[in-house]
Amino acid sequence: MKSSTLYILTGISILMMSTHVLAQPLDESLSYSNTALNTQSSIQLIPKSVSPQKQIVWTINANAYSPTQPIASFVDDWDASLDKGDVAFAQGQVGISVTPANSQLSYGLDWRYDYLMTFNQPTAQVYWQYKNDVAADSHQTYPLYLQARHNERLGAHVGMNLPLADDWVLATKAHIWQGRHAIDGQFAGSMLTQPLSNQGSNKKSLRDSLEKANATLNYYYDQPALDEENLGWYPKSPHGYGYSLDVSLQGQLGNSTQLVIDGYDILGKMYWKDIPSTHYDLDYEDSRRPPYTLEGSLNTDAEVQRIPWRVETHLTHDLANQWQLGLHSQSNTYQHLYQLSAGYPLHYGHHKYTNTPIMLTGLLEPQSKAIGFAIDSPYAGIKLLTDSLKSNEAKRAQVSIYGQYQW
Repeated sequence: MKSSTLYILTGISILMMSTHVLAQPLDESLSYSNTALNTQSSIQLIPKSVSPQKQIVWTINANAYSPTQPIASFVDDWDASLDKGDVAFAQGQVGISVTPANSQLSYGLDWRYDYLMTFNQPTAQVYWQYKNDVAADSHQTYPLYLQARHNERLGAHVGMNLPLADDWVLATKAHIWQGRHAIDGQFAGSMLTQPLSNQGSNKKSLRDSLEKANATLNYYYDQPALDEENLGWYPKSPHGYGYSLDVSLQGQLGNSTQLVIDGYDILGKMYWKDIPSTHYDLDYEDSRRPPYTLEGSLNTDAEVQRIPWRVETHLTHDLANQWQLGLHSQSNTYQHLYQLSAGYPLHYGHHKYTNTPIMLTGLLEPQSKAIGFAIDSPYAGIKLLTDSLKSNEAKRAQVSIYGQYQW
């Protein structure tokens, strides 16, 4: 039964399908004077480690990238043309933080979401052919590899601002998390295809052109994703608890240059108790009868899951004519992206109490060919970045919103 090869492709499919939230993730800025770029602008330079006023800050961030397919296609039917790429991710954060007056301590609540995938180009090619019913036209060997890591969690944090020098501040946040969802696993194997004869054959799909295949799938999860319930597998939802650390360093490099380094979920781990897992081994050969052997196991066990980390850096320089130029980076386990920025400050109102500075910034991300803008003020800000104004064609998307208030 050549349909048995669906176990290989279903393994890829399920791990990919779970990224349906790529289109709607939400990043909390750790910096004290929040900007949509997470940089120190001419609106507010290096912040004081202690404020005489109570402060509340809320942040929302959605960040997604899928170079192989547009985001909408990646999470759906892969009907767009296939481009090069070996990674896809969605990372989001929502947070609220309160700092009491005259205090170096802060506290707050957070929600965070991470879904990161890495795979090789042959795996993307195989999955695209499968989804679009494209058969192989030659003898070809495909090495297959895919790794996915997903975690969604709720938690609380306690933070501290530590002045290191006149122009440098170190901020830390210690998080305690309760896990909501998790998938962590790996798919690996190889496929050998053969060309199909056009004489008297209705075969047209990749499944029909498969000659040999072997694959191994291992993953654990909070809910089964490979139709394990058809095998009578109804595990209870696991309990997960964990921790992570956020670190931010910001300061002046000379009179006109500022540096901010923000690290999120550094050294983070989740501890899952009695989390279900699935293991499959498939060996297929078209000329053999029966053509395949499939072995597997279903278990529950304790697992330690590493929380995906993320690091942002921001280097900005103020020119004499009030323009501000910047170089920024966003990095996670699988991807490093860079952005260039140019900003100019405006002032709204003329009265001394209503003269509110606003920074307008243009953005360029060369790797993804995305462009965007940011608007920052002492009270709120927004950042939008995309490589296409058509949502069904965008491969890169980021939205950041923040607000802060002192009293």
